[in-house]
Amino acid sequence: NEYKSYLSIHDQSRMQNGSLTATSNPHQNSFGMTAQQPNFPSRFPGPPPNLVPSRTSSGASSPSLPPRYPSRPLSTGQFNPPPSIPPTWNSQSASLPSSNRASPNPISRNDLVARPFGPPQGNVGMATFNPSLPPNSNHQTSSFPPQRGSQPSSNPPVFNPLAPPNLSLSNASNINTSSTPTSNPSSFPTNGPNSMFQRPPFPVTSNMAPTFPTTGLNPPQPGARPSNLPTSVVRPSFQSRPMPPMPEPPAPPSVTNVPSRLGPSGLKAKRPAPSYSFNPPAAPSQEAQPNGVGQPPQFDSYDQYQQNPPMAAPAPPPNVNSAQPYPKDLMADRMRKMSLSDVSCINLMEHRSIFPPKETISCVPPLPPDLISKNKYPEHFTCSVNVVPASSGILSKLKIPFGLVIQPFKNLEDELQPISPPIPRCKVCRTYINPYVQLNDGGRRWKCNICSRLNDMPPDYFYGEDGRRIPFDIGSRPELNSALVEYLAPSEYTTRPPQAAIYLYLLDVSVGAVQSGMVKMACKILAEELDNIPGDKRASLGIVCFDTKLYYFNLYKNSGQPQMLVVSDLSEPFIPTLDELIVNIDESKDKLKSLLSMIPTIFESNKCPDAAGGPVLSAAKELIFRTGGRISLLLSRPPSMGMGMYKKRGPTNKVENMCLSPQDDFYKNFALEATQKQVGIDMFLFPNDDIDMPTLSACSQFSAGSVFYYPQYHHEKSPLMAEKFLNEFRHYVTRPVAFEAVLRIRCTSGINIHSFFGHCFVRAHDLIALPNVSPDVAFGVQINIDDNLHENKLAIFQSALLYTSSFGDRRIRVHTLALPISNDPQTIYNNINIDCSVALLSKMAAERSHTASLGDARDALQYAVLDPLQKYRADYCPSAKGTGQLIVPNTQRLLPLMVSSLLKSKAFRLPQNVSTDERFYKMMQFKTLPIDEVLLMIYPRLYSLHNLSEIWTEKATLPPRLPLTAERLTRQGAFLLQTNEIIIVWVGRHAPELWINSVFNVATYNDLPEYRVGLAHYDNGTSDLIHDLLSLVGKIRDVVMPVVVVREDTRYGHIFLQYLREDKADGMGSYYEFLQKIQQQVG
Repeated sequence: NEYKSYLSIHDQSRMQNGSLTATSNPHQNSFGMTAQQPNFPSRFPGPPPNLVPSRTSSGASSPSLPPRYPSRPLSTGQFNPPPSIPPTWNSQSASLPSSNRASPNPISRNDLVARPFGPPQGNVGMATFNPSLPPNSNHQTSSFPPQRGSQPSSNPPVFNPLAPPNLSLSNASNINTSSTPTSNPSSFPTNGPNSMFQRPPFPVTSNMAPTFPTTGLNPPQPGARPSNLPTSVVRPSFQSRPMPPMPEPPAPPSVTNVPSRLGPSGLKAKRPAPSYSFNPPAAPSQEAQPNGVGQPPQFDSYDQYQQNPPMAAPAPPPNVNSAQPYPKDLMADRMRKMSLSDVSCINLMEHRSIFPPKETISCVPPLPPDLISKNKYPEHFTCSVNVVPASSGILSKLKIPFGLVIQPFKNLEDELQPISPPIPRCKVCRTYINPYVQLNDGGRRWKCNICSRLNDMPPDYFYGEDGRRIPFDIGSRPELNSALVEYLAPSEYTTRPPQAAIYLYLLDVSVGAVQSGMVKMACKILAEELDNIPGDKRASLGIVCFDTKLYYFNLYKNSGQPQMLVVSDLSEPFIPTLDELIVNIDESKDKLKSLLSMIPTIFESNKCPDAAGGPVLSAAKELIFRTGGRISLLLSRPPSMGMGMYKKRGPTNKVENMCLSPQDDFYKNFALEATQKQVGIDMFLFPNDDIDMPTLSACSQFSAGSVFYYPQYHHEKSPLMAEKFLNEFRHYVTRPVAFEAVLRIRCTSGINIHSFFGHCFVRAHDLIALPNVSPDVAFGVQINIDDNLHENKLAIFQSALLYTSSFGDRRIRVHTLALPISNDPQTIYNNINIDCSVALLSKMAAERSHTASLGDARDALQYAVLDPLQKYRADYCPSAKGTGQLIVPNTQRLLPLMVSSLLKSKAFRLPQNVSTDERFYKMMQFKTLPIDEVLLMIYPRLYSLHNLSEIWTEKATLPPRLPLTAERLTRQGAFLLQTNEIIIVWVGRHAPELWINSVFNVATYNDLPEYRVGLAHYDNGTSDLIHDLLSLVGKIRDVVMPVVVVREDTRYGHIFLQYLREDKADGMGSYYEFLQKIQQQVG
């Protein structure tokens, strides 16, 4: 009953020409996803590939996309064969696909004999993707080319969508595959396979006019054999065991329905093949499929599409035990029905209204309602797929990113009540008990869902405080009913007494900082929020000012007025005293307020232009490193004296030469030492010119800190930056802080952590150190599948954050995520979490820019779109080749749009009009922000205001959003655009005067200022409605976002127009030109 491999007639004909290899291992692309490899003229006859000019609608000629993997030197545009490959092997090596080169072990003629069709047996799921072989083929051959420096291995290659070829990731964001903690705190472990081949740049030009072909796929007639399948095609199955026959459910009329077992090849055979009996299933009726198999759905807007959702999954039986795992019979039945359902897809070249007008939740996995209800905060801990692939082979075939995004310390609407010890944990893997474990023996024992070990339940579950036995009640135990719980950590979880909340502010008082108003504004906010600074009675605060000297302030409680101590020696800063510079907030509150009111006056006439940023950090080391805490550095210019002095970078306009690496290791080494002492460093930067963000920000990147950026700050000349700093700094001073924290992530056996993304220090393969954690940061995690997973079980991911709260108690916050497992690619396609996938890709690309170059990151992003769409078309829509269509799964319909918008963001756009500091700051935001804010950075929200009363009928939800294109704007209206930092109100020149008078309290459009910050609230229905919308959209952040009002016909209109992602901008093509380039490559 062994499931035999199969070759299509098309592959047989290619075999005769020597262009087919017998390899089964994939090679990784720029993000580690499997893809094709370069041609080799020395082994593959024929001329090298060239750029073929293609004709645009305007008659201009532009180069089309080159073949997939041409190899070329960086200095010229000629394609050359790569150097010779020595015969050494590596277990991480990948094979070239058969479509581009011949294998040293060609397939024999015996392999062309057709074999009986049957269900796969054994370890079928570990088979890796080969474009020449059908899905689930077990054809096992040698891997080629080998990689230098290791021995051959039978294990499949690690699916790694993070590590680029020939490059290792940065020390801070990658980890060693061994479980041994890093012993040297100054060096970060690295990991990632090194490939011998690099992919070429992805040449997307902007002079290609989009075309929208209307040719559809040819549906088969009812009861007839599909015309595009040769007689020798065996329909491969992705089932790991025989399934009982089930009728196909009727498909909704709004989506394209592709049969779940469509053959891998639709090409006409050139010569007859061995015949055997093959009876394909009858095609669905025309009534069930009005659009035909493979034909794009015919609808004009997303509203019509949304009215026809995919078939709902069956509900679980009512007697499911909430504390038991997913029942085996229910899991098998659910996965069977999901695998037999059709894949929903759409043709992007014909349908433009693909963005949902209303917000949707894409992070809910297909689980029974009782299990879904246990995860009340699914947005805190999400996975890029809501159904986990059963093997690494399936994952590599799909070519999609597989990882997690977690926001471990996010503020909750309802405060968690901490659970007192004892804490039930697995004795082997130390997993915390969770709602998805299996209870045995009446609740006396529970089975760990990570390592499957049986553990005893603590006696406290069965006995009351008086020692009497009580019945076991699942409903009374939060840890068995909620996926998010918090424990009070006992003494064995601490190595020292919990530290107090200590805050140290380093304030730049040079002439630029004083004249811009930054010093006065910072002191005012600190004085107003002293009572709201988080902490218990031990909370302490200190202030140090600096220019070319260091200014300390003695705030001892028995002294009179605060005393200023000046230190001029910056080579070895002298600390006059320690106990009197950082004082208790409650005991010295009056002196702190007096000092904060005096500082702007003391330095009002300061004329010193320089700032010693490096020496003041060295001085702060002596003040706070002995206790731990948080350092906040407010800096208005690059450090120009002492340690860490600024070195100006040379200008560059080339993507390949865009250098984003630090020029000095002083700040990185300081951050590593601060991490050992449990000190986090946050930075507020107010530059008027270049400040060398890549170098300075290392302080925050390696100490789990944050960076805030306010270019051209002035309290009068730049009201937008002034308002932004006022809101963000006030929120920063008062937000909760988790001190001396560590975060560990555990996964089901067979799944391992590969890399972390974010500002952190990696201590082990599954453990990161976080001296400070704020509610506003998130981390990306890339995971690998190392072993086959069981379909009838749940894949469990659990994060545990051990931290000290601002009030001095040690706590453990535990998130548990449960996802079903499937070996059916169609089920996985239907459950892709596109929001999490895009956020994870942005974090990966930001890391790639830091470790390699901006050009590599841009190429990798575009191949992250191209590779999965090529695979999907080859497996499910082979007859769409050459028709001008771009068929994508419904769950990935937004992927090209989001990646195209991501390439236009300031982080990844071409170097024109973007400074290095601003680019690096945006990349850090992508690495640290949660999913909702990342999506707003990539594709902001656009709403219509002039007709808001007509379109906004449900006030509890947001109104319909508009696509970001000028085609949807009108001069007779007004629009609101929300980014992750500001809100922009754009007013057309012919907007109704009555509406303008109601909202802005001016008579006509010409009376409206060209640019203003803030929107007043007036007593009328129109103004009330707009401010209700502002309150609703502002809930995505805890910070109040400033509102900017701009007129259409002024020079400030570009503030709004630069966010129209679907239009051409700054030499970059439109979204539809990007689609056309992708379609040309997909075929």
